[in-house]
Amino acid sequence: MKTEAYFTFSRFASVLCIASSALMAGCGDDDPNGAAGSGGGSSTSTSASSTASAGEGGAGQGGAGQGGAGQGGAGATTSSASGTGGDNSSGDTIRFIGRFDTTKPEGPRFSWAGSAIVTRFSGTSLSVRFNDESTPDQSNFFQVVVDGESRGVLKVNNQKDLYTVVDGLPDGEHDLLLHRRTEPLVGVTQFVEFVPAQGEALLPVPPAPERRIEVIGDSISAGYGIDGADETCPFTSDTENNYLAYSALTGRLLEADTAIIAWSGRGVVRNYNDEAADTMPEIYGRTIADEEQPAWDFSSWTPQVVVINLGTNDFSINVPGDAQFREPFTNGYADLVETVRENYPEAFIFCTIGPMLSDSYPEGAEALTRARAYIGEVVEDRAASGDDRVRILEFPAQDGAANGLGCDWHPSAKTNELMATQLSAAIKEELGW
Repeated sequence: MKTEAYFTFSRFASVLCIASSALMAGCGDDDPNGAAGSGGGSSTSTSASSTASAGEGGAGQGGAGQGGAGQGGAGATTSSASGTGGDNSSGDTIRFIGRFDTTKPEGPRFSWAGSAIVTRFSGTSLSVRFNDESTPDQSNFFQVVVDGESRGVLKVNNQKDLYTVVDGLPDGEHDLLLHRRTEPLVGVTQFVEFVPAQGEALLPVPPAPERRIEVIGDSISAGYGIDGADETCPFTSDTENNYLAYSALTGRLLEADTAIIAWSGRGVVRNYNDEAADTMPEIYGRTIADEEQPAWDFSSWTPQVVVINLGTNDFSINVPGDAQFREPFTNGYADLVETVRENYPEAFIFCTIGPMLSDSYPEGAEALTRARAYIGEVVEDRAASGDDRVRILEFPAQDGAANGLGCDWHPSAKTNELMATQLSAAIKEELGW
């Protein structure tokens, strides 16, 4: 069947961000048998010669503490991608969620968990074209949400480029959200184009919500192991599920756009087990997580809330003693908070203590007590300097017996729900949301 391909690559600048995980909700168990997908790209017509139904579901959470648009449109229709949050007065047919590199003519590239693409279309089906770097063994996965309901998971890798997102829908207008469940280490994805069936079209998307949240974190914020059976499973991309992570859930609970900047195993000054890799403060300013350029333009999207959930990896295996570690950690954490404040002068900053920290592991390290004291010291110093918009928030230690555990002892889906409830209540308290 003949199809029309809709090019949606923005003409603005080199990077863009629209973080809106709250546009379409649909929390709850994923259907691994549904279809999924989304993309944007060339302005020429193409045929849907290869389609794929959604891959098997998966979720997970990585790293902390243990283990690891422009314009165009085929035919008479023109589509464009919005480049800033807020209004949609220009009639854009696509919105991007998170950090996207728009320097490549083929289409925008992205790698952070929680990055997503929103569109609206008429008809019964929609396909998407991606260029993806991941492999069949460790593929990228996208949650597909149609009209506010989860409709399955799309498995994407380097073996093909055209995928069926959804089909068999009632004829009419539909909202679509594609939410990347997997984190940067799985590979970069490039959005090329949406491919509606003949006679079907993309439509202007609803405006972005005014509320905006940024989360800076590690595996817990990425969603490592959430869909794993228990703590004995290792990291796999199909068990990582950012859509069910507290970071994304909080955005949906508060109807806020959410940008999630998280990578498993990364710390403030020290990565998990002293891994020789850039720490989160070193990669925080990147558009693509493992590429130094293009740098992220912080002026392109401004959150009212920033959540920092780091420190679990710093206090993992072979933790230095207090005399050796207090000053480096507090200085590194204070520098990160200062960077956030410089980028977002009016934002409320939550400095959180993660649920994987405890005084029983590593043995003798008193990880929870020390993390609480070190981060608390940074928050107190900010207050003493006149910054009253920084607060510490401690997530209770996870209860595996009551709520289960994800892969490599990471928080389960239930624990993430509890975290999202606690965090959203705190945000409501401070900001009146």
